[in-house]
Amino acid sequence: MKLAIHPTQGKSKDANVIQAMAKNWANIDVAWSEAWELITVDGYATTAELVSDHRISHQFASRQLLMVDVDNDLDKGSPLMSISELLEHPFYNAYGAGFYATHSFRPEQQRYRICFVLDQAETNYDRCRKIIRALLKIFPAGDQSCKDPVRLFYGNPGCEIKEYRLNTIPRDIVDALVQVIDEEDQAQMQSAPRTLAPMTSEQQRKILELLKQTFVGEYHVWRNIGWGLKAGGFSLEDFQYVTAGLMREKTPDKAAEVWNDGRQVAGGVTMGTVIHLLRERHGQDCLKISTQDHVKYLADDLLEKYGK
Repeated sequence: MKLAIHPTQGKSKDANVIQAMAKNWANIDVAWSEAWELITVDGYATTAELVSDHRISHQFASRQLLMVDVDNDLDKGSPLMSISELLEHPFYNAYGAGFYATHSFRPEQQRYRICFVLDQAETNYDRCRKIIRALLKIFPAGDQSCKDPVRLFYGNPGCEIKEYRLNTIPRDIVDALVQVIDEEDQAQMQSAPRTLAPMTSEQQRKILELLKQTFVGEYHVWRNIGWGLKAGGFSLEDFQYVTAGLMREKTPDKAAEVWNDGRQVAGGVTMGTVIHLLRERHGQDCLKISTQDHVKYLADDLLEKYGK
């Protein structure tokens, strides 16, 4: 299996440590048994296989080892699941590749990670995210914020509370997990209002900022974003601007081809499609304009009008 490890073997959640671990990741190709040793004996932090040493969404190459992070934190409002309950869970027994206690594990607050190994590495970022979302539905005690395919998971050096298994998730089950999320997303889109309140210029700018940092890596998602922006009154230049973040290899000319494709009318793609994607990726309140946003946009306007 291919994955990336970090040479610092960091386990601290200090902001400075996390920032330092944004880069210097190294891809490796090892058997699951070797990866297990690196995580639970040596304590290496791991993430997806990356295109470069930079752990950021658009550098995603593939992921075969997935994890569900169980904190059993009452303050998060999630259901609780002890290790003994995990060991009785039918999906874990059928497809789980093991679990290991995290560094902050306590008997009274059992914190651990459930590991899953795919039969085949997933190379599509959006599909990988859907697989993770489906696993979090099966294990609702998992941290629901941990959906990013390039998220890092700390190891636990010398971990004593753990279980290693040889189970994998076969391709047909993976496809079924993706289908569950596709159907859920489609149902939410169909139930969403077809009309949206007029947007302010600040809201439009917020949408473009969020899209620029939202890697999708899948043609039809990128295409629908373009069609949705067009239906919402944005410009081709706006779509070309956000394409640099949405897809790795799509040029401004390719964006123009999609923009001018007349099928968007028949497809019924609206601005609601874009809003739904942003809220799913960044949270329901992601489009609210904060005081900080307002000040930033005002400063940008002044610079554009009067120069630096």
